[in-house]
Amino acid sequence: MKKILIILCGSILLLSFGIYSAENYPVPVKNNKLLFYIQRNHNKNTIVYDANFDKNGVLDENNPVHVYWIRYEEQGQKMELRTIEKWYAYGVKNEKVGNRKGYFRLKLVANEGHKFWLKQEAPFKAGVYTTIDNKMSLLDHMYIFADESGIWPKVMYVELFGQDTITLQTTYEKIIY
Repeated sequence: MKKILIILCGSILLLSFGIYSAENYPVPVKNNKLLFYIQRNHNKNTIVYDANFDKNGVLDENNPVHVYWIRYEEQGQKMELRTIEKWYAYGVKNEKVGNRKGYFRLKLVANEGHKFWLKQEAPFKAGVYTTIDNKMSLLDHMYIFADESGIWPKVMYVELFGQDTITLQTTYEKIIY
């Protein structure tokens, strides 16, 4: 019993010191298409959300976001999401907001309740906005920690990282499920 308690306490300490944090994860190259990315505790493979622009730098009205993997655990190659990943995990649904050109409401299929907006800011420039720690923020990236011991992963928490649209200060929020 004492041995189990020591192992359990040690595991809790390791978790609290960020052994599963994304500090040492590779980061996708910043470019004019990159909207945000998602990293996970499962491995260093990263889900990337890019803006789809036409030849004039305007967001594609029918498909403004392209989602794909960067498979860092392999050779760092890009790979399209599988159909099941699009439908249940990392896909995105978009809805044009009124008659405003280049303005969309985004829904991440894994959590359609959290509000995200995609906004065209200039030719070949767009951003995804959401509320982080009660501040409207430009989303930079997310980190998802999931328990993968069951048949389907169970999300334990999500961390949002961004920049306050008014103060330009870094914003952060951890949402526990």
